[in-house]
Amino acid sequence: MVENSKHFNQNMDSLEYYKFICSLSYRDHPICDESDDVRRAYASLLHDYTRKDGQYMKYYQPIVLLYEHRFRTTVEETLETHLKLQFTKQIRKTRWSFKKLRLRLYSYKYLFFANYLLFIYGRCSLDNASIQAVKQELKINDRDAQHIVYFTNALKDGNFEIAKSYVEHKKFRHLTFFYDMYKKQRDFLTTKEKRCLIVGTMSAGKSTFLNSLVGKDVFPAKNEACTAKKFFYTYRTDMEHFIVQHDKSECFEYVLHNIERKMKALNENKASEQVFIEGSMSQLLNIKNRVVLIDTPGPNNSMNRIHEKVTVEAIRNETYDTIFYIMNATQLGTDDDLRLLHHVKEYISNHPEKEVVFIVNKADKIDEEKDESLQQLLEIAKTYVEQNGFENPNIMLFSAYVSNLCQKVAHSKSLTEKEQLEFDFFYKRFSDEKKDLSKYSTVSYVFHPDISDMQQEIKTKEKTYDMKRVYVILRHSGIYQIKNFM
Repeated sequence: MVENSKHFNQNMDSLEYYKFICSLSYRDHPICDESDDVRRAYASLLHDYTRKDGQYMKYYQPIVLLYEHRFRTTVEETLETHLKLQFTKQIRKTRWSFKKLRLRLYSYKYLFFANYLLFIYGRCSLDNASIQAVKQELKINDRDAQHIVYFTNALKDGNFEIAKSYVEHKKFRHLTFFYDMYKKQRDFLTTKEKRCLIVGTMSAGKSTFLNSLVGKDVFPAKNEACTAKKFFYTYRTDMEHFIVQHDKSECFEYVLHNIERKMKALNENKASEQVFIEGSMSQLLNIKNRVVLIDTPGPNNSMNRIHEKVTVEAIRNETYDTIFYIMNATQLGTDDDLRLLHHVKEYISNHPEKEVVFIVNKADKIDEEKDESLQQLLEIAKTYVEQNGFENPNIMLFSAYVSNLCQKVAHSKSLTEKEQLEFDFFYKRFSDEKKDLSKYSTVSYVFHPDISDMQQEIKTKEKTYDMKRVYVILRHSGIYQIKNFM
């Protein structure tokens, strides 16, 4: 079914292509606004036609789940002849609507045909018998069908100038959806990629730190050795779901809910050594370029030394630009931390192009009423790092926990009873400028979030909060300092 071309999806094999398909945002798909019957007919018929393609069938399960979620429908696995005919009539039916006092006639058959061709890996040709059969059942003439084939091949090749020329006719107005969606994602994939390696001892708060960057509870965060292997989290713009793959296997999963449970299960699966996740990043950070976060196990003297071995191998062998070294503000200078710091210093000494950023996490635990000082904490951390061979280190105080709570409230998420009590405490105390952790840093503060004046309050299930004050506390958590390095 594939017409070979040196231009098609350069450096993108079938696995990567279908992951790309699954990473696209379908929230504005024209069929989403139609009735339940039309959405069901569209999704089920699309699967029924494409299942004849062997490459698609290797990856169809996550794609079907994505379409069921986005179209709010159920995809029929197999279609009886009468039902297939009924669905086909629904798709090729001529519809009408009034817009600006003008009658508009349209059909979804052109949109459907393009969708079908895009589900096929590789460039397509009308000479193919399966494609020809679909064209005939949809009652699309040869000229229009060839037009759509050229359009979808141009999208696959990334030739958007040519692709755009095929959507100018009002007959093919719905194809603009695919043009806009493909171009946005392909443009994003051409941006510079920033790879960040996350290291730190057990209970330093690496998982909570990662969750604060992602903006969701993805990584299990407990006061124990949570991560037993490497996790690679790749930022994909506009994703509401997650794509999960492990050990470079020839399959991947679509995960919408309970991602933390899924990560916990994969972490406990001793058969896998690496886990790859693709998903969104916190909207509050407004990240424009590609980012890959590489999470490593937290070494602990009383635990299996394999954790330390995996981390050291990652420091020496992984491809990355920056190391985020997570330190526990309440446990600086432990034997495990000194040993890990030595490994980082040993490698960085021979690779000065690598950037190291020391994140002193859990700084919210510092109680100035008990003669503890944030400035003193910064100075102690700086002295400790410098004594271990790092000159002019990048150090910042941070509270991943406060950041996560603020982000949950900012998105009107429900809090647990414990989280509610703690957020109310931070809401009262962390709005004070003296608690602004971003001031306690050797790194200049350059990023400021945009806060809309349209919304004055944030309502959760439990309470109502002043939006600007929530964002002040979020800024005081130190989260925006980290954006400097992403």
